[in-house]
Amino acid sequence: MKKLIILITLLVTPLLINAQSVFDKFEDENDVSSVVVTSEMFKLLSKMDLSSDDPEAQEYLDLINNLKDIKIFTTKNVNVAKKMNDEVSNYLSGSSKLVELMRVKDKGQNIKFYVKRGSDENHVRELLMHLTGIEDNGEPMTVIMSITGNIDLKKISKLTKDLNVPGGENLKKLEDKKAN
Repeated sequence: MKKLIILITLLVTPLLINAQSVFDKFEDENDVSSVVVTSEMFKLLSKMDLSSDDPEAQEYLDLINNLKDIKIFTTKNVNVAKKMNDEVSNYLSGSSKLVELMRVKDKGQNIKFYVKRGSDENHVRELLMHLTGIEDNGEPMTVIMSITGNIDLKKISKLTKDLNVPGGENLKKLEDKKAN
């Protein structure tokens, strides 16, 4: 069974690597900071020799083994932010599979979370976060974060916290809702 899973993974990986997100175009924008973590990086991380006695390390490995990619695009440029906001709107209107999960309005920031449903109510295939608003220093900021794979909503806030994603701390609220 393990060999079959490895074989399927090897066959499908090239297809996944070549697939581009609608948001990838922002990676080439001068005024956009981006972080893109691919499935290849997750494979590399899963091979790290972490102590199997540490339940937190094992939980983290389980989470990243099920991720396809993480893409985060951030800008403070209002013109680029408008393009990003328009692209999110187009993406949402063109995909009936994405549903709004949660909205947070706090300290001059609007954060919306959308998901593509997964295998059960705690798992999704895509988690999209769109943040617009003003930073503490008064500068405008727009963030798009897309995480794809088999995402456990009860565990994802740790990853976004470790990546220091603006607005990611709001995923803890979502986790708390799922736990209750």
